[in-house]
Amino acid sequence: MSSLGKGMLFVAVGTMIGFSANAFDLDGAWTADSSNCAKVFVTKNNKMSMTRNSDVYGGGFIARGDDIRGQARTCKIMNRKEDGGVLTLIVNCSTEIAVLGRQQLSLKIDGDDRVTRIFPAYPEMGTSYYRCKF
Repeated sequence: MSSLGKGMLFVAVGTMIGFSANAFDLDGAWTADSSNCAKVFVTKNNKMSMTRNSDVYGGGFIARGDDIRGQARTCKIMNRKEDGGVLTLIVNCSTEIAVLGRQQLSLKIDGDDRVTRIFPAYPEMGTSYYRCKF
């Protein structure tokens, strides 16, 4: 095989390993009660954010690319793994005044527009989130 052929094979294999066509798309605005989307999220100047009183209506988070933002914290996704219907994220989080460090976030994928945050050590605990449709 020529060096050009070997290089193309390496790129093809690297692309297959680094990208999964079936990877779950987390992007969007997520809230615990889908009927409260307009009370939890607001769009100004083409940028979505959370309302001042979002926590009163169940709170939520906004995911875009490798960023996850909530009312009080911002997290950067460092690693993601999807296995058996569970999306496990390793995130670095911070608030306006403190760096919270690395954390694991596990989400059970219940459908395209519903996930449940789970705590593997406490399977009876969980919070469901619904993707808002605007």
